[in-house]
Amino acid sequence: MELRAIWEKYKHSGLVVFGILALVLVPMVGYFSAQATQPKQVTFSLDGESQTVATKASTVQQFLTERNITVTEKDSLQPTPETKLSDGALITLHTAWSIPVQVDGQTKTIQTLSRDVAGVLKDSGIALGEKDRVEPALTASLTKDASITIKRVVEQTVKVEERVAFQEIRKNDPALTKGKSRVLQNGQEGKAIAHYKLVMEDGKEVSRELVARDVLVPKKDQVVAVGTAAPSLQNNDPSQRVLVASAGMISRGGKVFRPKKVLNGVTLTAYSPSGGGKHPSSPGYGRTATGVKAKAGHTIAVDPKVIPYGWWVYIEGVGYRRAEDTGGAMRGGKIDVFVSTEPEAVQFGRKRNKTVYIIGPQKP
Repeated sequence: MELRAIWEKYKHSGLVVFGILALVLVPMVGYFSAQATQPKQVTFSLDGESQTVATKASTVQQFLTERNITVTEKDSLQPTPETKLSDGALITLHTAWSIPVQVDGQTKTIQTLSRDVAGVLKDSGIALGEKDRVEPALTASLTKDASITIKRVVEQTVKVEERVAFQEIRKNDPALTKGKSRVLQNGQEGKAIAHYKLVMEDGKEVSRELVARDVLVPKKDQVVAVGTAAPSLQNNDPSQRVLVASAGMISRGGKVFRPKKVLNGVTLTAYSPSGGGKHPSSPGYGRTATGVKAKAGHTIAVDPKVIPYGWWVYIEGVGYRRAEDTGGAMRGGKIDVFVSTEPEAVQFGRKRNKTVYIIGPQKP
């Protein structure tokens, strides 16, 4: 029987209305019930990475619970956890990262949503000085396991009083016999105030640049006259006897040898392991230019152009020594004698006009 016919027959009956409503509402309830149990397609963006997923969750919070995701107060979530989900919804979650920042001798862990260095430092409240160095750079992007290092850089000018060493100026004098010398002017050290620009990183000096030097007391160079006249073999001058003996065998220190060469007017100084400015823990502490360990009573520093490395010499008043080292001040007739301690080097002082016999690679 058609619906219209039923209506005409029972239109005055309440049962007709109920029947019609039942015929309409029951299918609708079933439809919406089925729709409620169907998975929704939502887009989930986590820390910038998006994916489309199916979910039966009714709210954002249920969706996060399905995935065992806990949101903290430091995180950024849109929309709110209570928001109802519909098909095609977008959920965005930015989690706070823990970024360690090394600064001022300690490590601070910063909880932040920023993904670049500048943003993290802003979130941390750490102020930068004009010269401070940041690694990575302020504009650099970060990963979750990244860290930041800040070097506190300070530039300052300091004044240092320095001693200015005098130099020895040698002048040929035809009035003096070869091998003889005479001091015409005694040398005197000078004094100066040096102005240095220091660069400090985290309280440690990393560079020093000389800006200016103010002379307080000028240095006075020592002037020495060196004889150039040929010796006369008829006189009894001891220095001439040395020159004559250099052509044959001589006896020194209980040994007899024939020197390759005799140096006259040699200046002697002394140095110790600490005199080189190296720390005792340094690999090069106490090592010579030839790589061997310096030994007191054995090692001297020379100008290798005058005395070859490895050669033995006999120094008047000092004894036998071996050329194993050199230095910036070792030029020409200068020799540095190695001693055990700095006080010994100071006590040794500077000895001038010494005679040195160059023997060769074999000790007599």
